[in-house]
Amino acid sequence: MTRLLRLTTLMFAGVLGSCNSLDVPAAPNLQPILDAYANPTAEVGSAIMSEVADEIAEAADAIEDSEILDEILQVIIDIQEDLDSVAVKTCDGGAMSGSACASNEDCPDGTCVANGDIVVGATCTGGTNDGSDCATDADCPEGTCGGGATLPTPTGVVRVNYICPGWDERQFDPDYEADPDPEDGTINLTMTLDGAGIGRVVWGSASTCRYLVGDQDESFQASYDGGVAVDLGDDTVPTDADIAELLVTFVMEGNIGFDGEDFRINQSFRVILAAESGLELLVDLADPALSETFNYIFAGSRQILQDATGAFRCSLEESRCFNENGDTLFSW
Repeated sequence: MTRLLRLTTLMFAGVLGSCNSLDVPAAPNLQPILDAYANPTAEVGSAIMSEVADEIAEAADAIEDSEILDEILQVIIDIQEDLDSVAVKTCDGGAMSGSACASNEDCPDGTCVANGDIVVGATCTGGTNDGSDCATDADCPEGTCGGGATLPTPTGVVRVNYICPGWDERQFDPDYEADPDPEDGTINLTMTLDGAGIGRVVWGSASTCRYLVGDQDESFQASYDGGVAVDLGDDTVPTDADIAELLVTFVMEGNIGFDGEDFRINQSFRVILAAESGLELLVDLADPALSETFNYIFAGSRQILQDATGAFRCSLEESRCFNENGDTLFSW
């Protein structure tokens, strides 16, 4: 059973319901956290690092090993792809300007862009995409698109109930068909919809979501139980945008499980999923929250600390921070 089949039915029910309702919930305000990343206020030295270095290392290991950010982002990407598959698109520019299209290949000297409308419940009849979701005939080579309802520039809410894949290693077999089992846990997310684009903040929770990390040769049992909010970086993310290329900020509070070990997380971090290696943690030192912060960045083999005085290299393994020449600035 693919991830897509676990999502599609409930996703469209959410869209239809939201378009008939005026009650659009307000997304969590993550701007203070984004401001803290942009303007770190702490001046970090030996004393501070001696207190938080182990916590930074443990949080980074739990986030990276469990791949929880990948699991949650993939749910968002799946919904985005579902929305894109039913977005009405037309050629912008070129000889076919204004004509229905499915991709840029349909628009010589132009581009294929979404116009903000979506079509719900339409399917292809005949042709190579027979039975697939569609928005226009352009999505159905050698066939026709019909049977749906057009929602002009919808504004509303998408509520997602994703049933997690569990720990059955047979899921790595591409031919394996499994019935989604709520006992494997769920990820429940709320997204706002504005003109067929996803709103900037996605939020919700996971309820003992179980999944495997790795592949058929080696896999590890992982889980997450707790809250999550995700900032996608743009006020509205188009349905055809590549989320993997965006700087995505997470706020999580809950329990990460990995390979039999549990880790309590109450942390904001940010990533660019397409980057081969990169993780930035927001370290919050004071009460009230966000009144004294700094950023700790893992960028490949490099570690960078960014505080109120600037940015410099560090090594948690060597328990020191140093300048560009390798001279120690302070240690702990």
